[in-house]
Amino acid sequence: MSVPSTAAELIDHILARFHETHRRELPGIVALARELEGKGAMPTLADDLDVMAKALEMHMFKEEMRLFPMMEQGGNALIVHLIDDMQAEHLDHADVVAELERRMADLGAPAGTEPDVAALRSAFSKLFDDLAQHVQLEETVLFPMFEARPAS
Repeated sequence: MSVPSTAAELIDHILARFHETHRRELPGIVALARELEGKGAMPTLADDLDVMAKALEMHMFKEEMRLFPMMEQGGNALIVHLIDDMQAEHLDHADVVAELERRMADLGAPAGTEPDVAALRSAFSKLFDDLAQHVQLEETVLFPMFEARPAS
């Protein structure tokens, strides 16, 4: 699929491809991590993933309720500050993802949990790849559409 060329089309794509996907997939990933914790695998992983999921939900909510509507109306002077806030949150999310990736790499598979651990690793990999694509699209295509332009 080609990248949409207008802000409104791009926002619709981000909502459908990424926001809806994250909301659909994250509860199952957290549930699988909780199930594995119950079997003796990586304690607190599910709690930490749940914290990340809630932070991501809040981030998407801010985009959907404030930033994206402002962009669809053409932007204004405040938009640069909202974009800065979203970019700061992207950096925070990247730090959390890096830590979760490190922990997943260290995750052992207690006897009998190997298929579930493999499924969790696969789900994490897809989630983190989706997050990277999501952020890259916003940072390199959508946000630059609204960067401050020098006065004429």
